[in-house]
Amino acid sequence: MSSPEPLHRAAPRPSPWTPPFTRFFAAQTLSFFGSAMTPVAVSFGILRVTGRIEDLSLVLAANIVPMLALLLFGGVIGDRLPRGRVLVLTHLAAALTQALTALWFFAAAAGIADRRHLVLLMAVTAANGAAAAFTAPALRGIIAELVPAAAIGAANAARTTTRSASRLLGPTIGGLLVATAGAGWALAIDAACLALAAALLTRLRTEGRPERTASMLADLREGWAEFVSRRWLWIVSASFFAVNLLIGGIWLVLGPVVAEGSIGASGWGLVLGARAAGLLLAGPIAYRWTPSRPLIWAQLLALPYGGAFLALALAPRLELLLPLALLAGVGSALEAILWETALQHQIPASALSRVASIDMLASFASVPVGQLLAPAIAAAAGVQAAIIVGTGVLVIALLLPLLSRSVRQLPGGPAAHPVP
Repeated sequence: MSSPEPLHRAAPRPSPWTPPFTRFFAAQTLSFFGSAMTPVAVSFGILRVTGRIEDLSLVLAANIVPMLALLLFGGVIGDRLPRGRVLVLTHLAAALTQALTALWFFAAAAGIADRRHLVLLMAVTAANGAAAAFTAPALRGIIAELVPAAAIGAANAARTTTRSASRLLGPTIGGLLVATAGAGWALAIDAACLALAAALLTRLRTEGRPERTASMLADLREGWAEFVSRRWLWIVSASFFAVNLLIGGIWLVLGPVVAEGSIGASGWGLVLGARAAGLLLAGPIAYRWTPSRPLIWAQLLALPYGGAFLALALAPRLELLLPLALLAGVGSALEAILWETALQHQIPASALSRVASIDMLASFASVPVGQLLAPAIAAAAGVQAAIIVGTGVLVIALLLPLLSRSVRQLPGGPAAHPVP
């Protein structure tokens, strides 16, 4: 006699693979692959053209400062216009700017451009950053339009996984291209990938926002009200402000400088590739993992960056940097997915791009500060001392938010009511 079937079965978990998300995923894969080569190409390309760390800092800051200046405006546009249309235009703009950046490095390789023409490179990089200001809020908001609410975490995990796979291959290929053919080729490939991604996104149909009669300033005030009403949100954003200041100064500026005198451009490409491998390993975990207290894990999982920083300061050797970068990659991938999913579950869709833009501004405004301060601090205290002190600040910035109950108790999964 067969046993009776259970009266209740758990509902199957919704799949994120709707047709719109599948097209979006393909476009993002192309974009991620090209962009993954850019940090190695730009960093070592500039160091080899001018030989000055100050020039590298200026170019990196020229990219992120316009992005930060326009980010809030980008959030308003992302909540007013169809996000798919916004992404098509911004990807086309990014493709054009990367093509012009490639031309600058080709001209430098031919002896036509040098440090005297650095202002031209800075202008093009600034235009690329301006395009990113409109891209990032639309990307944060569009996921909730493409998949069921219960599949948002899985969709973020899938997107992060393809970004991780791209970062696994991209930095290594970028480092090899810099060492052999030159930085211009890596940037030219990035431009082509962005153009193809824009073509795919033209087929993405997303809903327009309800017509808004309020002014841009009123929209910004409404987004700010949504942001400050959630204690967990602004506390963690403040934590990321400090963490990204250190990443901007140590990982993006001092890291290539340390590598240039030790493991070289190709070695630094391998380190970035190891971090990308960690991001990739985290993908299958994040696809099915929904912790009951996501922000506790989000803060703790970013701690492995401290070990990678110390290795740069004390022992910049591949046998140490590669495993530490791998662990940092695993932790940062899980942290990013948990954080983005929390925002998409807790923030109303009509305000998500604006809230996301405020979060990104709070989190990343410190990056250019770190990039510009790093050379001066390293010159005054030494590169090693600057990195060691920065590691201690990183640990404090990650652990301090856990003193707040609103951070510790934020629930995982879709919420029936937003949490203050």
